[in-house]
Amino acid sequence: MAKRKHRTAYQKATADLEAEMHRQCAILYSATALALHRHWNKKKDAITRLLDVSGEVWHACATDNTKSMIEMCYKETGIEVQNERGESWENIAYLNNSYPQMTNAQYVYMRMRQKSWIAPQIMACMMVSLHRKYGFGYDRCAKIYGQIDMIRTEYNLDPDKLREACREETHIDVHEVYTRPREGKVV
Repeated sequence: MAKRKHRTAYQKATADLEAEMHRQCAILYSATALALHRHWNKKKDAITRLLDVSGEVWHACATDNTKSMIEMCYKETGIEVQNERGESWENIAYLNNSYPQMTNAQYVYMRMRQKSWIAPQIMACMMVSLHRKYGFGYDRCAKIYGQIDMIRTEYNLDPDKLREACREETHIDVHEVYTRPREGKVV
């Protein structure tokens, strides 16, 4: 029997955050693709291009510690994305890069709290991508935001059911889209 390696609290919190990121990517990419297909009559190529733009937006934000995805969304579209508790990004220090030096315990706590911000950050990324790629302003972003949310609810936030519905309706496997390497970028 192989000896199980003990993970630190930091490693566990980071792994949990990464797992939540993959779960929410499957949910939100699928729901966005379905909304674009069902309500905006977008075809596979147009949806795939948008999802590629979202990868570029995410990469640009992730490589610059002075940027917040949710703040970018607010500034570019006027949409303020909040977490499920109705908290605003403006009131959360670690989303605004204004958190002081942290102890390990504080860092673990921050990582655990960040899980509730994964879906809002991905949603914000989608809104910025729609704005940049297709010129969506506040009204169209607000409309598709609601459509995406309805689709997420329709499938009870189940990433597997959403991915399958997306594959059937749009012929896109979102997992392949958000995990494939892009030129000059490591995923």
